[in-house]
Amino acid sequence: MILITGWTGNTGSFVLKKIREKFPHKEIIGISRSHNGQKNEGILVEIADLSKEDQVRAVFEKYRFETIIHIANIRYSSLLMQLANTYRVPHIIMVHTTGIYSKYQAYSSLYKEIEESILKKSYENTTFTILRPTMIYGNSRDHNMHKLIRFLARSPVFPVFGDGSAVMQPVHVEDLAAAIVACVNNEKAKNKDYDLSGGTVVTYKEILQMIIGLLQKKVIFFHVPLKLAIGLASIYGKLSKKPLISVEQIERLQEDKSYPFDKAAADLNYHPRSFFEGIKQEISELKKEGLI
Repeated sequence: MILITGWTGNTGSFVLKKIREKFPHKEIIGISRSHNGQKNEGILVEIADLSKEDQVRAVFEKYRFETIIHIANIRYSSLLMQLANTYRVPHIIMVHTTGIYSKYQAYSSLYKEIEESILKKSYENTTFTILRPTMIYGNSRDHNMHKLIRFLARSPVFPVFGDGSAVMQPVHVEDLAAAIVACVNNEKAKNKDYDLSGGTVVTYKEILQMIIGLLQKKVIFFHVPLKLAIGLASIYGKLSKKPLISVEQIERLQEDKSYPFDKAAADLNYHPRSFFEGIKQEISELKKEGLI
């Protein structure tokens, strides 16, 4: 029996599909705060708020789990780790983020603290796997790339903050989901942590050029000096209740965010698609959905 959190989200929906394909006879319990008209995706839904320990504990009292897949917020990892150990769940897989490495991420220090508290403890009755994906892309439900594609599709000009030379390695949501499912019943993955990046290291400028090339669109890029961009974003953030860009986002665009995935390749047979292949797929999907 598998317990899954975050199953209604973008990554979770793909994980759920792949679990059903790989383990068709396994019973799956999905935690959700409410039904909210959700369709039953071949799983049993248990209503529980992850921020309420008594509600989550009640789920553990009710079932005997073999595996936990935790895709919801990293803030709940410590509680689930503790309950996994208390209720002798053999393995818990936790999806965190490479954002913990950022010096600008607002919550990176908290995320580091959570991870360190897990990694430094020993657990007699359970094992864990920590997965840290980079920026996730792949469809209209991703948080960043589809917005960038849609903006470039309709705008003749686009601001580039700084010189656009920082590298990144976005991971396609389907590759991430495959890696998560590859951890289930995998002895090699137990008590280990993995960075999950995409198949290509690209600069921000290369990403922009790739997208407009696939859109077959001409866009004029104008570079905004970093100090000026940060100053303007700071003023804009104070004047707007819902700013489209923040100082932190601009600063993070200047950070190199590429991470090797050799460990995952060896233990999880992880071989992510190239960024060109993935972004081409996403653009095709957005066109089919009438979003661009």
